[in-house]
Amino acid sequence: MMLVKWASASETSQDLAVLSLMKERFKASYMPEENISIDESLMLYKGRLSWKQFLPLKRSRFDLKFYVLCEAASGYIWDVVIYTRKGTDVDDQASAMGTKVVMRLMEPLLDQGYCLTVDNFYTSPELVEKLLSRKTDVYGTVRPSRKDMPPLKDANLKKGDIVAYQRGKVHGTPVEG
Repeated sequence: MMLVKWASASETSQDLAVLSLMKERFKASYMPEENISIDESLMLYKGRLSWKQFLPLKRSRFDLKFYVLCEAASGYIWDVVIYTRKGTDVDDQASAMGTKVVMRLMEPLLDQGYCLTVDNFYTSPELVEKLLSRKTDVYGTVRPSRKDMPPLKDANLKKGDIVAYQRGKVHGTPVEG
């Protein structure tokens, strides 16, 4: 766990410039293998920033949140987006935040046959369709309450039962337990 000290506005912009340089070096030094993952990462922060996260259930309650694209096998960090609330570096204003983050991090890797694994914060039918149209497979859990989801929670599965839903190339299977 890293500890970041309080920084003035000019020091913060210098830190962001260093992070930008590090991201360039991460990408230039290594190309991830086929299986990649996107998740969030927290870094302990004791200082003043308008966009630090307050997470009451965590041991360190004030953190900086990063969205990280890693190679699944080695854990190599290939790209990072810092969560800064409304200033977060994502382009598409029409999509959900999870979709925006994934598309921003995946942009240089699209149309190359990668296989992405994400958790239920990111997964949605919209994201899956966007990635599949760009030759990128995606796997992950999904929240049943997501927009455009079939009625998965109404399946009432018993032990050994399987139900599957499919729309185009998007396939979903509810799992009990």
